[in-house]
Formats: sequence, C-alpha cells, structure tokens
Amino acid sequence: MGVAAVNAPLPLVAGLGLRATARADHLQALWQQACDWLVQQPAWPAGLAPTVTTLAVLAHKADHPALQAWHAQLPWATRLLALPPAQLAGQPVPTQSARLLARYGTGSVAEAAALIAAGPGARLWRPRWVAADGCATLALACAAPFFDCVPGEALASPLEE
Repeated sequence: MGVAAVNAPLPLVAGLGLRATARADHLQALWQQACDWLVQQPAWPAGLAPTVTTLAVLAHKADHPALQAWHAQLPWATRLLALPPAQLAGQPVPTQSARLLARYGTGSVAEAAALIAAGPGARLWRPRWVAADGCATLALACAAPFFDCVPGEALASPLEE
C-alpha cells in the first residue's frame, strides 16, 4: 500500500520517559516538536495531522501528574498503556544510555515502550525527542508498513530518562 492510498490516521504509538520533575507543558512541547518534524517528512501524507493511538509508559509512571494532565487534554481518544519494567528488557533501540541499560535492560525507555506498544515489526520514526531540561522523552513508532520510517543510528545518551 503506498502512502497516497492512506486516508485514515496512521497508527502512531508514543513511548514516554518521565522524570519526577516532568510537567504537562513539557510533554506538549515534545509532542509539538514531533508533529512539526513528522509533517515535514516526505513519507508523511500531505495534510494529515499526526495523532497517536496509544501512549506507552512504564507502569510506575502511569499515574504521573504530568502524564495524566497531558493525556486528558489531548483532542482525540488515546489509550494509556502501562508496561511492566521487565517487558522492556532486551528491546533493541537506537539510543544507548548505560544507566537505562543497567536499570531496564534497554537503552531508552521511550523508544522501547513505543516499539513494544506498537507490536511486532514496529519501527521508530527516529530516535527520541528530549525535553530541553531532560525531564521527559518522547519516541514515536509506526505499527504498520504504510510508510518508511526514518532509520536511526545508535546514539550515546547525554540526557537520560
């Protein structure tokens, strides 16, 4: 199926990494960065506004006030998926944080959560976006092969989730 044949919103999944200091406006700023970047990609269908079907986060972060506030203000229906930390172990991702590898068995919580929630064969659009103060990260995965995602290279992580 070519990009031109897509009429419905694409199945985007957002994975999120949150520190205690994250705020809803940080998440909105990350989402806006991702949207601005997505709509400029040649593979993105012209005129289609990005929306996400699922927000994936570590289970112990699902009640984070910033996440709850941001989720409540989204103008479309989005499910919140709380993943047990053990589920992220071994998930290959382009970003490689030594701290997160030691703690969760994967180099980026946001990237791993997005890929797991999007299902088998999912791909990231690109490595995660990081809030200016490092308090939150957001990664987008595509669940279906409607388009070519932008491949990412392994990255060292100057800011960790």
